[in-house]
Amino acid sequence: MSLLRFLGIGEASQGRESEPASLAQIGAQLDSLPPEEARFVAAFSYLLARVAAADLRTDDVERDSIAQRLETFAEIDPDLARLLAEAAIEAAAADHASDDHLVARAFRDMTEQPERIRLIRCLYAVASSDENISAVEDNEIFEIAVAIGIRREDVISLRMEFKEHLGALKALPSEQ
Repeated sequence: MSLLRFLGIGEASQGRESEPASLAQIGAQLDSLPPEEARFVAAFSYLLARVAAADLRTDDVERDSIAQRLETFAEIDPDLARLLAEAAIEAAAADHASDDHLVARAFRDMTEQPERIRLIRCLYAVASSDENISAVEDNEIFEIAVAIGIRREDVISLRMEFKEHLGALKALPSEQ
C-alpha cells in the first residue's frame, strides 16, 4: 500500500482500503442499513464510546447513555443500539491508538456542521451521564471537536449546557 493511500489522500476511486478498523467492526453490526448510513452510525457510536472511556473506564450509565443517543440520534432499534454501544466500546478500547483521529476525520468528511454540533452535545451528554464530566473527558471532547472542525467558541457554548456536571467547576468535598 502506498503512503498516500495509507494517509487517506490517495485517489478517490481506491475505495476504503484505509478505512479505520473500528468503523468496519462496528459497521458489521449494521448490515440492515445502507453502507453510508452504517458508516455514519459506526463513526458516531465510536466517538461516543471514545469519550465514555476517556477516564479509562466505561460505567453502566455511560453505556446506557450511548445506547440512548444511538436510539434517538441514529433512530435505531433499542436492542440494536445496546449491541452497537457494546461493539463501539470494544472497538474504542482495542483500536483507540490507531483509529481515534481516523474516525474523527471520517465523521468530519461525511457530515455538515449541524450533525457535528449535535455530536458534541451528545458527547457531553454521555460524559455527564454519571453526573461528573472529568477534565479528561472534557479534554477528549475538545480534541474531537478540533478534529471534526468545530470552533472552540461553539464547544464552550455547548459545554455550558452541562456546567453543573463539570468537575472543574464543582466544589471540593471540603468546601461543601
